[in-house]
Amino acid sequence: MGMGELDELITKLLKERLGEDAELAIKLYTAYKERGRRGVLEVINEILREVGVEVSMGED
Repeated sequence: MGMGELDELITKLLKERLGEDAELAIKLYTAYKERGRRGVLEVINEILREVGVEVSMGED
């Protein structure tokens, strides 16, 4: 099974198990896969900014 197939399987599983919450889980999974911990922090900060909370990323 290639990585593309694995990603599709994980996405399908998340959608089946989480329903409407799947989009956030998929977004976090993709961010982690592409950019690691920093990617997840970027997604979380983006969500917080949408509700008016500013968070400094700081240095790793």
